[in-house]
Amino acid sequence: MALTKRTGSMAAGLVAAVSLLAVGSAPAQDWKGQGRLEGKVLGADGTPIEGATVKLDNPARGGGPTIKTDKKGKWAYFGLMAGSWNVDVDAAGYATKRISIALASETARMNPVEIRLERAGPAPTPPEVLEAVRKADEAYKGGRFAEAQAEYEKLLALRPDLATTIHQQMGFSLIQMKKYPEALEHLQKVLDADPTNVQIRVITAQAALEGGMIDRGLEMLRSLDEGAIKMPDVFFNVGVALINANRPEDAIVYFGKSVTLDAAYADGYFRRGLAYLQVGKTAEAKSDLQKFVELTPQGPEADLARKALAQLK
Repeated sequence: MALTKRTGSMAAGLVAAVSLLAVGSAPAQDWKGQGRLEGKVLGADGTPIEGATVKLDNPARGGGPTIKTDKKGKWAYFGLMAGSWNVDVDAAGYATKRISIALASETARMNPVEIRLERAGPAPTPPEVLEAVRKADEAYKGGRFAEAQAEYEKLLALRPDLATTIHQQMGFSLIQMKKYPEALEHLQKVLDADPTNVQIRVITAQAALEGGMIDRGLEMLRSLDEGAIKMPDVFFNVGVALINANRPEDAIVYFGKSVTLDAAYADGYFRRGLAYLQVGKTAEAKSDLQKFVELTPQGPEADLARKALAQLK
């Protein structure tokens, strides 16, 4: 009898211990019930966001389900315990957003909740990229173009998405180093990305002319959309490059374009007048130099123009 009683007491204690354990730890998915939550995820402009991730979490009940929005941005879940629910919404290209919803009872029918997401800002720039940009910029501004090139190479490896801008800067620094063939390689990549970039096309043509690649430079100039050029300096600089390449006849054409664009562009008349002298057209030279003196009566170039005019008499 004593043995029987002792066995019974052990059994009762085990049952009590199991009962206490059951009370002390919440079963898995204790958030499940008969309640329902639903809503719609939209962009800031009201456009439905398909495929957004909606994570429902009841901290007091140990979790919650994760669902996706449909083509209309809608989501819904039936089978939730009453209580306070956190709703975290995440979608590609948008900033994550959290709201809280109080589900008063499992029988309560709540109106769909509308959640609007803002577009995500750009990702922070990695420090190594910022450092490469800083060093390249400082080297370029300081005239240390070979050093700048090395930093641009690093930057190109770190940020291939910025290749067009980086190739442009590499082309510019190579021009400063008078490495014209290499400069053209980089600038051509810029033009491949944007064939309508008039400024880069002009700079590339000038680099070709200065590097002795006359035919290539003139070919690029002939492909220019001159209607897009609004500053006479562009044509003037091309004319100077052609003079440096010993092509005064071609230079005269571009100096002429500069004064056609701006009839008061004095430098265009001056340099065209000198180019006319080079090819032996004295009447045209005299006309341009007189016009230059009218527009710019003071300065060393005006004195030079007067001296030339005196010799032409």
